[in-house]
Amino acid sequence: MTPQASTGSTAHSGAHLLPETEADPRGLGPLSAELLIVCLDPTEATQTLAPLLEQHAIVFTPDENALLIRGRITGVTASLPTDGIPQPDELETCSAALCRELQTMTQLRLVLVLGISAHITALGACGIPLTRLDFRPGDITRLPDGLLLADACHLPSDPLSSDLLAQRKQTLLSLIPKIKAALQPSV
Repeated sequence: MTPQASTGSTAHSGAHLLPETEADPRGLGPLSAELLIVCLDPTEATQTLAPLLEQHAIVFTPDENALLIRGRITGVTASLPTDGIPQPDELETCSAALCRELQTMTQLRLVLVLGISAHITALGACGIPLTRLDFRPGDITRLPDGLLLADACHLPSDPLSSDLLAQRKQTLLSLIPKIKAALQPSV
């Protein structure tokens, strides 16, 4: 993987690389995880999403059980506003931080993004222009370097409607078997 920390501007240079020990410590789960979750509100995801994923054999511990998928919820987006639209400079800062975290995750194979802001942040971290890959909830895309990117909508803690929450949760639940098949093809 060749993260570059740019939200698509080819004129922007790559982010300064930090040693492995300087990855964002606010995340949940080991840096040895094969699945990284990027979302707008990592604290909320830790409380609501982690238990849901653990029911589907995605764990946030360094467990080496071959039947389990090791995951991590990154904390790099914790500074983004959850009650408004993040500004481009805020997304750029998160992309740079995510780029550093991605570089430390040597066993990473799939990034699950929850929401458009997370999608933009992940593309920026990988140096992929925003115009190259649309946000497609329920789909998994192979990036040029082989990393997989799975799109899903974030699960709001205070949904506008119960139908919207149910629809988003169903999209995520239907994506989980695809994620497991991509990460554990022989299981």
